Amino acid sequence: MATPIPENRATFSAERVATATGGTLLDREVPGRSTTTPSIGITSDSRIVGKTPGGVFVALVGERMDGNTFLSAIDGIAGVVVCAAGRGNDVTKSRVVEVADTLVAWGDLAGAHLDRWRKGSPERRVVAITGSAGKTTTKELVAALLAVDGIAPGAPGARVQKTRGNLNNRIGMPATAFTVEDSHAYAVLELGMNVPGEIAAMASLARPDVAIVTNIGVAHSEGVGGRDGVAKEKGDLFAHLASDGVAIVNADCTYSLREVKRSSGARLVTFGLAEGADYRLVSREVDDVKGAIVVLRRPTGEITVRFPLLGEHAAIDLLAALAGAEAALGRALEVSEIEGAFVRTELAGRGSLIRLGNGAFVIDDSYNANPGSMTAALRTLSELGRGRRTIAVLGEMKELGVLAEPEHDALGDAVVSANVGVFVSCGGLVARACTKTKAAGVPTFEYMNAQDAATFVTSHLDSSDIVLVKGSRSIATEKVVDALVAAFARPAVGERAP
Repeated sequence: MATPIPENRATFSAERVATATGGTLLDREVPGRSTTTPSIGITSDSRIVGKTPGGVFVALVGERMDGNTFLSAIDGIAGVVVCAAGRGNDVTKSRVVEVADTLVAWGDLAGAHLDRWRKGSPERRVVAITGSAGKTTTKELVAALLAVDGIAPGAPGARVQKTRGNLNNRIGMPATAFTVEDSHAYAVLELGMNVPGEIAAMASLARPDVAIVTNIGVAHSEGVGGRDGVAKEKGDLFAHLASDGVAIVNADCTYSLREVKRSSGARLVTFGLAEGADYRLVSREVDDVKGAIVVLRRPTGEITVRFPLLGEHAAIDLLAALAGAEAALGRALEVSEIEGAFVRTELAGRGSLIRLGNGAFVIDDSYNANPGSMTAALRTLSELGRGRRTIAVLGEMKELGVLAEPEHDALGDAVVSANVGVFVSCGGLVARACTKTKAAGVPTFEYMNAQDAATFVTSHLDSSDIVLVKGSRSIATEKVVDALVAAFARPAVGERAP
C-alpha cells in the first residue's frame, strides 16, 4: 500500500519558485492576489489545495493522471501554480510559473527548501541512505539514534524528520523534504531506485552531509544493466555527497568500495565483518527469541549492545546506522542511548518477531524482498528454528529483469540449504524455487497468491512451528502475517516484538 504524501508548511513566494525552478513567472496582475504574500504549503494533489488555500500547486504528470488538467479547478485557490510551458494561459486568479518539466521542478523546490533550512543552523545535517537491501531498516535506526532527546522521529516537537513508508522515489522523497522545519536538526532521507537516474536526481537536491550505501546487489536491476548498472545508480549518492561530508560504506561489498571513490573529498567510514572495518561486528549471540547480544567495535572502542532485531544482516544494518548517526552528531553515542533508540525504531514487517497464542512464532519480514535479503532471512529462520519445525512462506522477488529466473532458481537452492521443514509459495516465479525444493524432498505447497497461502498455513500451524513470511511489496505477503495473528489469540506475554 502506498504511503500517503504528507502535508507541509514549506514557504515560497512566486519569485522564489521561479528562481528555484528556472521557470518563467507570468508577470501579470492577478486581481485580489498580493504579490508579496508568500505561499505556505506545497502539493501536487488538487484535493489538498482546497484544504490549504494560498499554497503552491505543482502539476505533476504521471502515467494515469496529468496535473495540468486540474488548473482550472484550483485557479484562485492556489497562491502559485507550477505548470508545463504553455499550460498557464488560462490561469487568471493564481500566480503562474511555467517550467519545462514539473517533476524536475518539484525536486528543485525541495532542494531549495532544504538549502534554506540547512543555512538556518550550523548543526543541521542531511543523512541520505540507499542500498539493495537493508536501507529502510538502516534509515529507521539512524533516525532513532539521532533522536537522543527521546522524542520519536517525526513526532510533534521532534528534532529528527525522516522518510515515512515507501516515500523514497522522485515524488515521495521531495515530499518528505518539504516537511523538514526549523524545529528539526536532522533530516534522514531514504533513496530508492526503479529507473535509471532516479538516485542521481534525488541526491543532487538532497546534497547530503552523510551518505550511506548499505550494499549493492541485484535488487531493482531491471532496466539498469544488472549489478554493474545497480552499482552505478547507487554510487550516484556518493557522487553528490558534500565535499566535507562523510561516506559510510560496506567494507564487505567490493561494488560499494569501488563506487565510493566517486565522492569528492568526503571522509570515508567503513562498516561490516571485515577485520579493518571502522565499525565491525565482532560477535553476535542469539538471546533466545529476544534478539541478540551484539559486540561491536568502533573507533572509540568495543561495546556490547542488546539488539532486538533478528539475524546477522540486521546487526550489520545497526553498524551502518551507528556509523551514520555518530558522523551526523559528531560524537560517540553511549550504550544506554543506543539501546534506548530501539524502542523508537519503527520496523513492522522488517524481521520483527511475533509470538502467537498457541506458542508458535512468526518472523514478519513481509515488507519487501530481493535475493540478498531472502538469503539473510532464511539464515535467520534456520538460526531461530533449532528444535522447531521451520516453515518458509515466500513471495516473488520483483524487478530483477533478466536475472529474475536464475535468482528464483537460486532461491530454491537457498531454501534447501537452510533445511526448511515446509516450503509454501505465493505464486509467480517462486514456482521455479518450488521445482528445486521438490526435487530435494522438501515438503512444498504451491499457491497462486498470498491469501491462499495464508489459508493453508493457518490451518496447518503447530505450537512448535516458526514461520518466515517474506516477499516483494506487491505480493502483499503481510496478508499471511495478518491471518496468523487473527487466527491465534495473543498470549499474556509476547506481543509483536520490537
